[in-house]
Amino acid sequence: MSQVLTNYREQLENAKMPAGKKKVLQTALTLFANSGFHATTTAKIAKQAGVSEGTIYKYFKSKDDLLASILEPILIEIKDNFFTNLDSYDDLNDLIRFIVTDRVEFINVNFDFIRLLMQEILTNQLTNQYYAAFFSGDNGVLLRIKQLQERYPEINSALTPVQLLRSIVGPVMAYIFQTKLFNVPADDNDLKLIECQIFNNLTK
Repeated sequence: MSQVLTNYREQLENAKMPAGKKKVLQTALTLFANSGFHATTTAKIAKQAGVSEGTIYKYFKSKDDLLASILEPILIEIKDNFFTNLDSYDDLNDLIRFIVTDRVEFINVNFDFIRLLMQEILTNQLTNQYYAAFFSGDNGVLLRIKQLQERYPEINSALTPVQLLRSIVGPVMAYIFQTKLFNVPADDNDLKLIECQIFNNLTK
């Protein structure tokens, strides 16, 4: 198993930062994820965090800056730490098993984070700069996917990095939607089935 990013709130508890800043970050994550970025005011964050609105602006230039401070750790974890762990696998089946198990655990532990990311992808133009760098920037996700394709001869060379990424992410996210959003129970063999689906997607 990789070092899955621990629950964001636990990470904040161990971080060396003022207590007021921790409260603002924790509260903002919950409110952004549950109510949406645009519907959440700094006044509401301050009230629920038990701090003054001035405390927010003491640590963050704007609400946009606060959002960026929340999103940055998960983007770093996905793009850098996660892909580094893939380098230790030589067998494609073992690699896929690791990806499925690791990402399902990661999303379950950090679901507020993931929900916030999805909301921002769908509704907020502000963070396009982060997504552009995440996917297409130097050492971005699409480049890392292409490198995986080059490492494993079984992977269909006709597929583009975008198609490969979609083939991997699609079954995992469908499982997450089923269990976390729609509350439809999973079968014991679902993760194994997802591994088989991804293998077939990549190799055919």
